[in-house]
Amino acid sequence: MTPTTAIRLSGRDTLDLLHRVTTNALRDLAPDEARGTLFCDFRGRLLHRALVIRVGDEVWLVRNDASSAPLLAHLDRQIFREDEKVEDHSDDPALPPRVQAGLPPFDEAARIAAGDPAHGHEIVDEFNPFEVNLAHEVHLDKGCYTGQEVLQRLVTYESVRRRLVRVEGSGSVPTAPSDVTRDNERVGRLTSVIATDAGWSGLAVVAFELSTVQGLTVGGASLSGLEALPLRRPIGRAWAAAG
Repeated sequence: MTPTTAIRLSGRDTLDLLHRVTTNALRDLAPDEARGTLFCDFRGRLLHRALVIRVGDEVWLVRNDASSAPLLAHLDRQIFREDEKVEDHSDDPALPPRVQAGLPPFDEAARIAAGDPAHGHEIVDEFNPFEVNLAHEVHLDKGCYTGQEVLQRLVTYESVRRRLVRVEGSGSVPTAPSDVTRDNERVGRLTSVIATDAGWSGLAVVAFELSTVQGLTVGGASLSGLEALPLRRPIGRAWAAAG
């Protein structure tokens, strides 16, 4: 069973604190509203992704693809003051309906088909949000947060060099993560993979300029398909994406 996270936060500064340490704008989150947001390190690399849900005066952080312990530890180190209360309800069978709606059953095949990043695969500190198509959870006009300076430079100088794609191949299923290579040179990283009737399919983070599978291999086996995902855009100022 895939681990889940359901953390309840209460305190007058909760939304303000989350607004200042994550990538999305959260101060104006209305009751029963939900927004995805990202926790990055100072390099703009991904640490955590969560759906922020407001239920009355409570704020919940939920995700259906990772356990709560790493996020709880991050919160404890980074953001909370004495008037903030943090409670782990990940194993609670009686979550509020609005919170339960944010925790649908995890489906790896559907996730890969949709091109959605997951913890331990695309949501790792090897990548920044733009490289794994999470730009829509980055707000460019909200002010400072951890990693903001680096992410803003990537936008300003149009210097995003990698993107998330769907890939497929025949034969045995490769291991993920594995390098994607062309002429013995690394050009990307296979991050997720599942078996299919025709072989396998997965997600990979590859150089922006790659547009065909010609010469691409994973673990010595040739790729038979590569499909770029529609680029998501940050919130706020227009983003001229590289490529």
